[in-house]
Amino acid sequence: MNEWLEFVGTGIIVFIILYVLARILSKKLISQMTLFDFIAGITLGSMTATTFLADNVTLSRGALGLLTFAALVLVIDYLTLKSLTIRKLVNSQPTLLMDNGKILIKNMKKVRFNVDELIAELRKAGVFQFSDVQTAILETDGSVSVLRKSEATPVTSRDMKLETAPAKYSHVVMVQGKILRHQLNASGYSEAWLQDQLQAHGISNVKEVLVAQVNPDGTIFVETVE
Repeated sequence: MNEWLEFVGTGIIVFIILYVLARILSKKLISQMTLFDFIAGITLGSMTATTFLADNVTLSRGALGLLTFAALVLVIDYLTLKSLTIRKLVNSQPTLLMDNGKILIKNMKKVRFNVDELIAELRKAGVFQFSDVQTAILETDGSVSVLRKSEATPVTSRDMKLETAPAKYSHVVMVQGKILRHQLNASGYSEAWLQDQLQAHGISNVKEVLVAQVNPDGTIFVETVE
Protein backbone atom coordinates (compact mmCIF):
# COMPACT_ATOMS: atom_id res chain seq x y z
CA MET A 1 0.00 0.00 0.00
CA ASN A 2 2.81 2.40 0.94
CA GLU A 3 4.54 1.59 -2.35
CA TRP A 4 1.44 2.59 -4.33
CA LEU A 5 1.02 5.80 -2.33
CA GLU A 6 4.67 6.64 -2.99
CA PHE A 7 4.16 5.95 -6.71
CA VAL A 8 1.09 8.22 -6.90
CA GLY A 9 2.81 10.91 -4.84
CA THR A 10 5.83 10.85 -7.14
CA GLY A 11 3.56 11.19 -10.16
CA ILE A 12 1.81 14.22 -8.67
CA ILE A 13 5.08 15.94 -7.76
CA VAL A 14 6.63 15.26 -11.18
CA PHE A 15 3.50 16.56 -12.90
CA ILE A 16 3.59 19.78 -10.87
CA ILE A 17 7.28 20.29 -11.64
CA LEU A 18 6.74 19.70 -15.37
CA TYR A 19 3.72 22.02 -15.42
CA VAL A 20 5.61 24.82 -13.68
CA LEU A 21 8.59 24.42 -16.01
CA ALA A 22 6.32 24.46 -19.07
CA ARG A 23 4.76 27.70 -17.83
CA ILE A 24 8.18 29.23 -17.23
CA LEU A 25 9.41 28.22 -20.68
CA SER A 26 6.36 30.08 -22.06
CA LYS A 27 3.82 29.21 -24.76
CA LYS A 28 6.48 29.34 -27.45
CA LEU A 29 7.02 25.60 -27.07
CA ILE A 30 3.61 25.04 -28.67
CA SER A 31 2.88 28.20 -30.64
CA GLN A 32 6.16 28.99 -32.43
CA MET A 33 8.10 25.77 -32.20
CA THR A 34 11.55 25.81 -33.73
CA LEU A 35 13.77 22.72 -33.99
CA PHE A 36 15.43 23.63 -30.69
CA ASP A 37 12.03 24.07 -28.98
CA PHE A 38 10.88 20.72 -30.38
CA ILE A 39 13.96 18.94 -29.04
CA ALA A 40 13.62 20.70 -25.69
CA GLY A 41 9.98 19.66 -25.37
CA ILE A 42 10.68 16.01 -26.22
CA THR A 43 13.63 15.88 -23.83
CA LEU A 44 11.60 17.32 -20.95
CA GLY A 45 8.89 14.73 -21.58
CA SER A 46 11.41 11.89 -21.73
CA MET A 47 13.14 13.03 -18.54
CA THR A 48 9.78 13.30 -16.79
CA ALA A 49 8.84 9.75 -17.78
CA THR A 50 12.22 8.44 -16.61
CA THR A 51 11.87 10.20 -13.26
CA PHE A 52 8.39 8.78 -12.78
CA LEU A 53 8.91 5.20 -13.97
CA ALA A 54 12.60 4.29 -13.53
CA ASP A 55 13.36 2.53 -10.25
CA ASN A 56 17.03 3.56 -10.29
CA VAL A 57 16.25 7.29 -10.53
CA THR A 58 15.19 8.96 -7.29
CA LEU A 59 12.67 11.79 -7.24
CA SER A 60 15.29 14.27 -6.06
CA ARG A 61 17.73 13.33 -8.85
CA GLY A 62 14.99 13.43 -11.46
CA ALA A 63 13.71 16.80 -10.26
CA LEU A 64 17.25 18.20 -10.24
CA GLY A 65 17.77 16.96 -13.80
CA LEU A 66 14.54 18.59 -14.97
CA LEU A 67 15.42 21.89 -13.30
CA THR A 68 18.94 21.81 -14.73
CA PHE A 69 17.72 21.13 -18.25
CA ALA A 70 15.04 23.84 -18.00
CA ALA A 71 17.68 26.29 -16.79
CA LEU A 72 19.87 25.45 -19.80
CA VAL A 73 16.92 26.05 -22.14
CA LEU A 74 16.29 29.44 -20.54
CA VAL A 75 19.97 30.38 -20.81
CA ILE A 76 20.09 29.43 -24.49
CA ASP A 77 16.86 31.35 -25.13
CA TYR A 78 18.41 34.40 -23.45
CA LEU A 79 21.60 34.08 -25.51
CA THR A 80 19.60 33.82 -28.74
CA LEU A 81 17.94 37.13 -27.85
CA LYS A 82 21.32 38.81 -27.39
CA SER A 83 23.40 37.23 -30.15
CA LEU A 84 22.53 36.95 -33.84
CA THR A 85 25.25 34.33 -34.32
CA ILE A 86 23.87 32.07 -31.59
CA ARG A 87 20.34 32.63 -32.88
CA LYS A 88 21.36 31.44 -36.35
CA LEU A 89 23.19 28.48 -34.84
CA VAL A 90 20.28 27.37 -32.65
CA ASN A 91 17.26 28.25 -34.79
CA SER A 92 18.82 28.09 -38.27
CA GLN A 93 17.59 30.60 -40.87
CA PRO A 94 14.49 31.04 -43.02
CA THR A 95 14.69 29.43 -46.46
CA LEU A 96 13.44 31.01 -49.68
CA LEU A 97 11.18 28.49 -51.46
CA MET A 98 9.74 30.68 -54.25
CA ASP A 99 10.80 33.94 -55.83
CA ASN A 100 8.81 35.85 -58.43
CA GLY A 101 6.53 32.88 -59.08
CA LYS A 102 9.43 30.47 -59.61
CA ILE A 103 9.97 27.44 -57.38
CA LEU A 104 13.55 27.23 -56.09
CA ILE A 105 14.16 23.50 -56.36
CA LYS A 106 17.66 23.55 -54.85
CA ASN A 107 16.46 25.34 -51.73
CA MET A 108 13.55 22.95 -51.35
CA LYS A 109 15.88 19.97 -51.57
CA LYS A 110 18.12 21.45 -48.87
CA VAL A 111 15.24 21.58 -46.38
CA ARG A 112 13.57 18.38 -47.74
CA PHE A 113 10.38 20.25 -48.62
CA ASN A 114 8.34 18.68 -51.44
CA VAL A 115 5.95 20.26 -53.91
CA ASP A 116 2.84 18.75 -52.30
CA GLU A 117 3.76 20.38 -48.99
CA LEU A 118 4.36 23.68 -50.76
CA ILE A 119 0.97 23.51 -52.47
CA ALA A 120 -0.74 22.80 -49.14
CA GLU A 121 1.00 25.74 -47.44
CA LEU A 122 0.07 28.08 -50.28
CA ARG A 123 -3.57 27.01 -49.99
CA LYS A 124 -3.47 27.76 -46.26
CA ALA A 125 -2.35 31.28 -47.19
CA GLY A 126 -5.24 31.60 -49.64
CA VAL A 127 -3.08 31.26 -52.74
CA PHE A 128 -4.10 28.74 -55.40
CA GLN A 129 -1.83 29.73 -58.30
CA PHE A 130 1.97 29.62 -58.31
CA SER A 131 1.98 32.61 -60.66
CA ASP A 132 0.37 34.75 -57.92
CA VAL A 133 3.34 34.25 -55.58
CA GLN A 134 6.05 36.88 -55.34
CA THR A 135 7.90 35.23 -52.46
CA ALA A 136 7.40 32.14 -50.29
CA ILE A 137 9.64 31.63 -47.26
CA LEU A 138 9.96 28.60 -44.99
CA GLU A 139 10.27 30.03 -41.48
CA THR A 140 12.32 28.48 -38.69
CA ASP A 141 9.16 27.23 -36.95
CA GLY A 142 8.09 25.27 -40.05
CA SER A 143 5.42 27.67 -41.27
CA VAL A 144 5.48 29.22 -44.74
CA SER A 145 5.10 32.99 -45.21
CA VAL A 146 3.67 34.00 -48.58
CA LEU A 147 3.84 37.40 -50.28
CA ARG A 148 1.49 37.77 -53.25
CA LYS A 149 2.40 39.70 -56.35
CA SER A 150 0.97 43.20 -56.36
CA GLU A 151 -1.46 42.38 -59.16
CA ALA A 152 -2.73 39.34 -57.23
CA THR A 153 -3.18 41.16 -53.93
CA PRO A 154 -6.82 41.87 -52.96
CA VAL A 155 -7.77 45.55 -53.17
CA THR A 156 -8.02 47.26 -49.79
CA SER A 157 -9.82 50.39 -48.66
CA ARG A 158 -6.42 52.10 -48.49
CA ASP A 159 -5.80 51.31 -52.16
CA MET A 160 -9.15 52.88 -53.02
CA LYS A 161 -8.48 55.81 -50.65
CA LEU A 162 -11.68 55.19 -48.73
CA GLU A 163 -12.22 56.40 -45.19
CA THR A 164 -13.09 53.55 -42.85
CA ALA A 165 -14.04 53.30 -39.20
CA PRO A 166 -11.49 51.80 -36.78
CA ALA A 167 -11.68 48.03 -36.66
CA LYS A 168 -13.33 46.53 -33.58
CA TYR A 169 -13.52 42.97 -32.38
CA SER A 170 -16.35 40.91 -30.98
CA HIS A 171 -16.63 39.99 -27.30
CA VAL A 172 -17.49 36.53 -26.05
CA VAL A 173 -19.80 37.36 -23.13
CA MET A 174 -21.08 33.91 -22.16
CA VAL A 175 -19.56 30.43 -22.10
CA GLN A 176 -21.46 27.33 -20.93
CA GLY A 177 -24.14 29.29 -19.11
CA LYS A 178 -21.72 31.61 -17.30
CA ILE A 179 -21.75 35.36 -17.93
CA LEU A 180 -18.26 36.79 -18.45
CA ARG A 181 -18.88 40.16 -16.84
CA HIS A 182 -15.49 41.63 -17.69
CA GLN A 183 -16.05 40.90 -21.38
CA LEU A 184 -19.64 42.13 -21.17
CA ASN A 185 -18.53 45.43 -19.66
CA ALA A 186 -15.84 45.78 -22.34
CA SER A 187 -18.52 45.36 -25.02
CA GLY A 188 -20.36 48.39 -23.61
CA TYR A 189 -23.57 46.53 -22.77
CA SER A 190 -25.21 45.64 -19.49
CA GLU A 191 -26.36 42.35 -18.05
CA ALA A 192 -29.99 43.52 -18.38
CA TRP A 193 -29.41 44.11 -22.10
CA LEU A 194 -27.93 40.63 -22.41
CA GLN A 195 -30.94 39.08 -20.69
CA ASP A 196 -33.27 40.91 -23.09
CA GLN A 197 -31.28 39.61 -26.06
CA LEU A 198 -31.43 36.04 -24.76
CA GLN A 199 -35.18 36.29 -24.30
CA ALA A 200 -35.48 37.63 -27.84
CA HIS A 201 -33.76 34.41 -28.95
CA GLY A 202 -36.28 32.35 -26.97
CA ILE A 203 -33.85 31.56 -24.13
CA SER A 204 -35.22 31.87 -20.60
CA ASN A 205 -32.46 30.09 -18.70
CA VAL A 206 -28.79 31.08 -19.05
CA LYS A 207 -27.81 27.44 -18.51
CA GLU A 208 -29.15 26.78 -22.01
CA VAL A 209 -26.40 28.95 -23.55
CA LEU A 210 -23.27 27.28 -24.86
CA VAL A 211 -21.66 30.50 -26.10
CA ALA A 212 -22.79 34.07 -26.72
CA GLN A 213 -20.83 36.72 -28.59
CA VAL A 214 -21.58 40.44 -28.95
CA ASN A 215 -20.57 41.85 -32.33
CA PRO A 216 -19.33 45.42 -32.92
CA ASP A 217 -22.60 46.36 -34.65
CA GLY A 218 -24.62 45.47 -31.53
CA THR A 219 -25.93 42.15 -32.80
CA ILE A 220 -25.47 39.01 -30.75
CA PHE A 221 -24.60 35.44 -31.74
CA VAL A 222 -26.02 32.75 -29.46
CA GLU A 223 -25.49 29.00 -29.62
CA THR A 224 -27.47 26.82 -27.22
CA VAL A 225 -26.62 23.49 -25.62
CA GLU A 226 -28.11 20.62 -27.56
